[in-house]
Amino acid sequence: MMLKKVVLTSALLFTAVLPMHSYGANPAIYINDLNKGSQAEFESALSKIFERAPWAIESVAAKRPFKGFVDLYENIILTIKNAGPETQMTLIKSHPDLACKGIRPAEITQHSENEQGGAGLNECSPEEASKLAELNKTYKAKFGFPFMLAIKGFNRTEMIEQLEQRINNDRQQEFDTALQQIYKVVMWRLSDTVK
Repeated sequence: MMLKKVVLTSALLFTAVLPMHSYGANPAIYINDLNKGSQAEFESALSKIFERAPWAIESVAAKRPFKGFVDLYENIILTIKNAGPETQMTLIKSHPDLACKGIRPAEITQHSENEQGGAGLNECSPEEASKLAELNKTYKAKFGFPFMLAIKGFNRTEMIEQLEQRINNDRQQEFDTALQQIYKVVMWRLSDTVK
């Protein structure tokens, strides 16, 4: 798999490694169209970035125009960071469990379906499916929210290993990690959607 390095140099200042392949739709929306469209068009175009949590996109729409992809991304992330812990927890809880195909919830978004399938969760052995389900259950019981992992670049074994390792963390550490993972998911989904 070829990798592309993306460096965002601004208020968020971080380096991310992105897989070149996409698990979502091909980029079809231009930033200029998002800037010129109505609030409803903006929200409709980007609403699928989040799992049943449109408030971030609704809030960001009022901050247009955006200079480009990075500006849009940073505004979304700053909106989440400024939302407060209760709203952030609602966002984390809106994400589905990582699950093998046979036990994945029916209401999962197309982005999550594509990402989980692309990461090999459609080909789980019965043992892997059972182990992942049990770890998810234990994680949720301990922390009160689902395990969050930006899964691009991970295989099934690595995902299970991540879950096994992180289940030993404390709640605040996992809350913070979940938000960081959501920021990665947002970046990947935006890059699948916006040019």
